[in-house]
Amino acid sequence: MTSLTLWHNIELRLDSSLKGWRSLIDELDQVAAVEARSAGREWNDMETFRCLLLAVLSSNTDWSKVSRIQDDLGQLFSEFDLSSYAELPACEIRDRFLPWFVNRKAGSVTLERSLVKLIDTARLLTEHSRVHGTAESYFTSLIQRVEGDPKQAALRLGSASEYKLPAFGVPLAAEALKNLGFDVAKPDRHIVRAVASFGLVPFRNWPDRTGRLAPAVSSRTSYLAVMEAVQDLATAADVPVVMVDNAIWLLCARSGLYLTNLELAELAGESGMPVGRAEAVGALIRSWADKQDGGEQRATIDAIVEGLDRERLSARKLFPEDAKGRSW
Repeated sequence: MTSLTLWHNIELRLDSSLKGWRSLIDELDQVAAVEARSAGREWNDMETFRCLLLAVLSSNTDWSKVSRIQDDLGQLFSEFDLSSYAELPACEIRDRFLPWFVNRKAGSVTLERSLVKLIDTARLLTEHSRVHGTAESYFTSLIQRVEGDPKQAALRLGSASEYKLPAFGVPLAAEALKNLGFDVAKPDRHIVRAVASFGLVPFRNWPDRTGRLAPAVSSRTSYLAVMEAVQDLATAADVPVVMVDNAIWLLCARSGLYLTNLELAELAGESGMPVGRAEAVGALIRSWADKQDGGEQRATIDAIVEGLDRERLSARKLFPEDAKGRSW
């Protein structure tokens, strides 16, 4: 199966089971933001802060809960004034902001901690804006530094680097970039379990291959592989990465179809196996490699790996040479 065929299968499943799914994606404004940035649009400080806030609010919650209150956020957050939020004491989050969300049934277990850390991000960006003219330039300068690659920008914003933003791991950093019009996938649990189920990225630590749990992701390499897999699909389909990302999210999230990993795998193959063929065989190969005791078995493994990589949906290898001995 080609990447384009997989994308068509995704579209067909959404067309048949979630009417109006394209309108749901349009309502997120991320495809429009990517198009606007491509046309030269810039974001002011209030817009930039709103993009960051929405990314933070998307963490560990059903997005439909946030969507319901989205139009009321401006009043609570002083019309998204970056400098005003930067001056808040942490106790204000506990005493005023958190009850506001709880009363509207839009809270999450990590919300208070995330909003407190967002104060530090607001302080950092307020100072950056004072020195460099806009908060947005914090992101555009990083994009230039990584040669226009928003995937690398998400990795730097979300993990240890000079650009690290408080309150943001790699998935939330990618979500913020999407809101700001950068064309990148968000490697959260939904996207991770989808690309794993499709057989696009191999994962060792994944005990629930038929249910709805995602594989464990803890490295920049894995996050990058997931973002690349979605980008490969978007390239094949000739659509924005954020379009594919949000379509996959609708397959997986409670706000969408909430498919199991088994159902996701069926979109990428004909066998109806719990996981994609390459992923299933890949797991077996990794178990062999862990126990190999001679050159003959190694030669057999290498021959099978070569054959699997020829059948990849994407141009990236399932078993890259530079990961040999580490992830397989």
